[in-house]
Amino acid sequence: MAPDSRASVSKTFISTFGFLLAWAYLSLVLNMPNWTGDLFGPNHVSPSLEVAAIFGLLALASAAGGRASRGLCVGLALAALVLAALRLADISSHMLIGRPVNLSLDLMLLPAILEVLAGSATMPELAAAGVAVPAILAGLFFLNLLAIRTAARFLERRPNRRLFAGALAALALPTLFGLAPYAPLDQGATALLRWQVAQAAQASVLRAAHLDGFRNDPFAGLSDDAVLAHLGRRDVYVMFFESYGETVLADPRYRSVIEPTLADFDRALAGQGFGVRSGLIESPIRGGQSWLAHGTFLSGARLGDQGLYNLMLESGRQSLAHYFRRAGYETMAVMPALSRAWPEGAFWGFDRIWSTDDMGYAGPPFGWAAIPDQYTLDFIHRQKLRQRDRPLFIEYALISSHGPWEPLPPLLDDWDGIGDGSVFNGMAAPPPTDQPAWSGMTRNYADSVDYTLKVLRDYITRYVSDDALIIVLGDHQPAPLITGDGASRSVPVHVISRDPELLAPFEEWGFTPGMIPAPERPPLPMERFRDRFLAAFSARETG
Repeated sequence: MAPDSRASVSKTFISTFGFLLAWAYLSLVLNMPNWTGDLFGPNHVSPSLEVAAIFGLLALASAAGGRASRGLCVGLALAALVLAALRLADISSHMLIGRPVNLSLDLMLLPAILEVLAGSATMPELAAAGVAVPAILAGLFFLNLLAIRTAARFLERRPNRRLFAGALAALALPTLFGLAPYAPLDQGATALLRWQVAQAAQASVLRAAHLDGFRNDPFAGLSDDAVLAHLGRRDVYVMFFESYGETVLADPRYRSVIEPTLADFDRALAGQGFGVRSGLIESPIRGGQSWLAHGTFLSGARLGDQGLYNLMLESGRQSLAHYFRRAGYETMAVMPALSRAWPEGAFWGFDRIWSTDDMGYAGPPFGWAAIPDQYTLDFIHRQKLRQRDRPLFIEYALISSHGPWEPLPPLLDDWDGIGDGSVFNGMAAPPPTDQPAWSGMTRNYADSVDYTLKVLRDYITRYVSDDALIIVLGDHQPAPLITGDGASRSVPVHVISRDPELLAPFEEWGFTPGMIPAPERPPLPMERFRDRFLAAFSARETG
């Protein structure tokens, strides 16, 4: 073979190899799955029809003008970057909150997301992320541009365009026999983009339907004398337990840590004359956005996204706190992680909201959940429970089990010495013992749940001396990276009181004695709690 011929063959081989490599790279980018466990699976590594369409544009441009313009290549590289960023956001959304990304709703959450990240990471970590994220996006863009320009150069030659058309035909042939050589179109990046557009388009229609439902409150007509009359003006404490999900009972790793603590909690309650009934509640969310669970519980309507939550604020619907206020209760929300103004607190019906700045905490921060749950319960007890002239309805947001679950505060035996929290300075939690080997994050999660359960056990048995009704429930399951893919939305709920009459309605709901819920009982949707509670404890009106 002549030298010129060998050079031509070599050039053709390199050009073809570069084209195939560009197709493979862009397919991996645009076929990214929504779960890390599916990375490099069959659908991820299959050829992408979306990339074939991009290359088809390049081929048409070359056929029309002899060469794809630089502007076209840059535009296609930017489009591929946008689609890749959308896929990365979708992966993150599935891993953290167990649902697809929804740009029409999630963009408004960016401030809250940044706040959580800022509270969970150190300054060096934030600085590194500030450099790494733009660098990664820039790197993706340049790799996209390199791949597209490589393909464009290959498709400038008419024989190569014919070869490309033949390759498409060859890949399409197996579909005649029911085979799928391409990655499924309904799982690609453009399908996700179409879904985003559809969600935004139907938002206004759904808004009107939901608003009508929110304004239909079956208990709005109750007289103040009838509302919650059967509670006998006993205090009611709702203790939302961050990321306390069914996984602590369903996953053997977590159960090995949590079950002994629940059993000890049960014995401690019985020793102080308390009864307890437990069940499962289905939260509207997983992994995050705790306020949606709080809103669902209080409103009696399922608030599964930020749009519905915002709509609820416009509805005028009475929350559970409003009904307690009508029954003569003082209503309070204890939110130790609330570090900014919360004007919607007035909508939810709270007379007083205790935020971070109101807590008088002088100890060190413990990760994102800066104020330990033990301090929160002790502080409110000293500030409010010893001095009041009305019965209390208090909703607590306990946060020590919020990700990233470290550092964990120590559990103090001497509650009388907690004071302003400065006692925590210089303290560290004891190292975990007798635990199975698993990743640091999952073990930290188990430790944090164990810590808050022990805090609640000690607080209730030490300080609750009357017939108060205490409702302890999870707000949502932890992130899917803790539970694994496909976990339920169920969370445990424990109802505690010394008065059997206050526990009786919950037995009718299917709750069972003890701190461990019966797994065979179906979970109660969280949005049904409010109406069932009002029906059980309000007086029936006749006439």
